[in-house]
Amino acid sequence: MSTPLIRTVIALPALLMLAGAAKPVAPMVVRGDGLMDIIVGGKAARIRITPWAPAAPTLNPDFAQSIGLKGGLFGFAVKVGPVKVGGKTSVTRLDFGTMTFRRRVVWFDRRYEAQGDGAMGPGGLPASVIRFELRAAQPGERTITLPLVQRPFQPTYSRVTVAGREVSVLFDPQHERTLATAGAGSALAAAYGGQLAGATGRAEVAFGIERPVRTLRLARPFVLGPLSFDSVPVRIGDSGSVAGIADADADPEEVVVTAKGGAKRRDVLIIGRDALARCSTIVFDKPAKVIRLSCA
Repeated sequence: MSTPLIRTVIALPALLMLAGAAKPVAPMVVRGDGLMDIIVGGKAARIRITPWAPAAPTLNPDFAQSIGLKGGLFGFAVKVGPVKVGGKTSVTRLDFGTMTFRRRVVWFDRRYEAQGDGAMGPGGLPASVIRFELRAAQPGERTITLPLVQRPFQPTYSRVTVAGREVSVLFDPQHERTLATAGAGSALAAAYGGQLAGATGRAEVAFGIERPVRTLRLARPFVLGPLSFDSVPVRIGDSGSVAGIADADADPEEVVVTAKGGAKRRDVLIIGRDALARCSTIVFDKPAKVIRLSCA
């Protein structure tokens, strides 16, 4: 899954522009797991519409091959930790029945969507408002309004300031756990009195690739509207450094993995299903440039 967590290693400013301009349509409702039956390149497909996916529809390589897509002159690659994943891009038509449009699509050497044929985020849809309905509304829900940020190719996300640093906030109902990059974890630790605790585990980031994580326990909860976090799993080796975070289980024999000097820090917090289980809706309102999150 291509996110701010994944470092693009070849710039594609021209290739990553969405192809064609589609007129806005009525607000779009996405329910449950977001898997939809649509037509892509003239062939039936199961495409997951999810807040975390990039604006450019991202297809599995076997499906891209099945509809005869050929990559352009210039390929590109992304990195998930130390793993480089090659990608290609082309333009095709997507037909949702109620709306049809052409988009620049991408596909990679590895499978991107585990259950369907591909995925795309709110930024790639011509609907001006996309409403994700996660479950029925519950008594006592509150709604928080966050700024909406959309850049070419990337997922649609929001921003919050933590310890004087901008942290990008994404929402991913498909990921089991909330996950922070090392840079975001460092900011949370500085602002809320955090310590790393417990053994190193593994968490899937994208393309089935897992990376090392540790739990960051906070002395004071990080509150985002109706959501509250007293601990967050943090990637300890790929984006930023955890060297400044206190370690409750410090071992003099342990080697702390940090990003290479000069690497661009990415302070990203992906809110997963563990926190979103309390939420009924996530609304992406493009004209208003806001994300509205309703949770109990």
